[in-house]
Amino acid sequence: MKTRFGMEKMAREQAGDRSSSGLVRNLHRRAVLALGAGLTLPAQARIQELGEAIDQAGAQRMLSQRMGKAWLAQLRPELSARARQVLQLSEARFERQLELLLSFAPTPEIGGSFRALQHRFLDYRALLHRAPRREDLDELLRRSGEVLSLAHVATGQLQERSRVGTAWLVNLSGRQRMLSQRLALYFLAGQQGARPAQVQSEIAKASAEFKTAMQTLTQAPEATPAIRDNLELARNQWVFLQAALGGESQGPQAANDVFVASENLLAVMETVTGQFARQLG
Repeated sequence: MKTRFGMEKMAREQAGDRSSSGLVRNLHRRAVLALGAGLTLPAQARIQELGEAIDQAGAQRMLSQRMGKAWLAQLRPELSARARQVLQLSEARFERQLELLLSFAPTPEIGGSFRALQHRFLDYRALLHRAPRREDLDELLRRSGEVLSLAHVATGQLQERSRVGTAWLVNLSGRQRMLSQRLALYFLAGQQGARPAQVQSEIAKASAEFKTAMQTLTQAPEATPAIRDNLELARNQWVFLQAALGGESQGPQAANDVFVASENLLAVMETVTGQFARQLG
């Protein structure tokens, strides 16, 4: 894995190429992080702090979209092996975190939200275990959206339990992870025949939300110099993802570029969310 110094140097070098196609080609040549690296969690006995719970509940939102992205990416021969690995790692992480969150749930209401999430995930997992087919595209988008919505509710409930004002920053930065994956999910869905109006609407909405949240996070008084450094790295990766999403090509290279860019942006936002979560305790 690249060191942080190496990531910063690479980001500066890549930022020098201002053409959209050049950005994407440079990204494809030198991905910041190996796919799947750094996006799994070590085995953990239990959640000890509320900030950690908000972080992990928010990560369930991201995983709902990442699993869908990986499932669809298997339809691309050039991505199938990597996508299968990402799907397996994401599913294992979702299940492990859900067990921890169920054990941590501080109120019956929150426990009920996580049980509802568990029930809906079982239906989603049944689809994910089937071989991907274009005919199942609508079901995939529906089920991934249902899991996302339930995870979002539970994350908000945990945030409300906190008496520390920075809890919303953990939630907001964690939601950026989800948006990075939702953008890739809908791009790949569009390639496989999803309704163009729906794809364009979801990508435009997620992009606008991501940009607004980046400004909010950067301007937050709680954003330390270390956090702002990582937000700058995330901003660079966001440029690459935008270039890949808006590229003229819609073929295998475009799918690969979006897949890689979304993974790289996710890795940086994982770090940022963890930094805000540790402030909360």
